Amino acid sequence: MSDSTPAVYSITLELDGERHQFQCRENQTVLSAADDAGIAVPSSCCAGVCTTCAARIQEGEVHQPDAMGVKEDLRKDGYALLCVCFPRSDLRAAAGQEDALYQAQFGQYQS
Repeated sequence: MSDSTPAVYSITLELDGERHQFQCRENQTVLSAADDAGIAVPSSCCAGVCTTCAARIQEGEVHQPDAMGVKEDLRKDGYALLCVCFPRSDLRAAAGQEDALYQAQFGQYQS
């Protein structure tokens, strides 16, 4: 593989009880690759601000410098925003984690 050819990774995404597999280039967001594969992942802002496309990475590594909607400690715990995350390895992730991420970030403020 030459330096000008982006790496391609295998993505396994669990969503609504179904497992989807598709390919994603290292310079492509996981959300964009899912869309190209015909998989309708919930999304809204596509800018890393809201948490509609939240996922939990179970295996693999992502790069998501623009994920403003996820606190750093929760990123380290596996949370990612698919609209702004780029694979750095093959991935296995659970999508549809907006409620879980919201609870993890703000649950302590609920009465």
